[in-house]
Amino acid sequence: MNNFLPKLSTKVISGITILALVCSIAPVKAQVKVKLPPNLGAPGRRVPGGSRGQNCVARHQHLTALIPKSNISLTTVSNPALYFYIPQNQARQLELVITDEEDQLIYKQNYKSIGNPGVVGIPLPVNTLKKSQTYKWSFSIICNTEDRSLDKLVNGAIKRVNNSSVLSKVKKANLQERLSIYAEAGIWQDLLDTLAQLRYSRPYDTALKADWESLLMSQGIEFDKQLAQAPLAKQENVMQQIN
Repeated sequence: MNNFLPKLSTKVISGITILALVCSIAPVKAQVKVKLPPNLGAPGRRVPGGSRGQNCVARHQHLTALIPKSNISLTTVSNPALYFYIPQNQARQLELVITDEEDQLIYKQNYKSIGNPGVVGIPLPVNTLKKSQTYKWSFSIICNTEDRSLDKLVNGAIKRVNNSSVLSKVKKANLQERLSIYAEAGIWQDLLDTLAQLRYSRPYDTALKADWESLLMSQGIEFDKQLAQAPLAKQENVMQQIN
């Protein structure tokens, strides 16, 4: 009888260990599903067009704007972060430009490229975007400062919406709760940034990683798995602002 208890304990412990191992390798079901607004679109491109001449980007890698296929995204804030996959490159500079609907320059910032690949978020300054206004943006990898026709360029639009219901809910919610609020309202830019902030704070959270990948491959977004699994990097590891 006395010998039975240690054996039983060993079996129980072994069972728990196996169960924990199975749970750790089981696929994690994504929870975030975005409902993009219908009939919303704008001119632009998420990936640069064909290139000629000098190419400072690694082969089979492409600058990519993390926006819906409609080329337009929504935000509720004046200073959203715009997200891009920046490929390995030997560029002289990177450049972000924001203009209003009349093509008046609102914001322009250049960056020194570190050359490393990764998905990065570029936050705009506070009060850049006004409520109920649509803006155009472009982001470029500048291969040759003397010939800007060689730029690798993506562009699209962003609109700041004044949704009082969403703002009221967000004010009372933590970051995790905000995911479902933004997803239900189709506020892509704030949803992506909130999920990114959670991933930065919990880099080993497999559920958040699964949500990120699922979100980037969801209907209306539809990036491939390779892009969805690209590393989320901190801005200073990919680019540095030029004052």
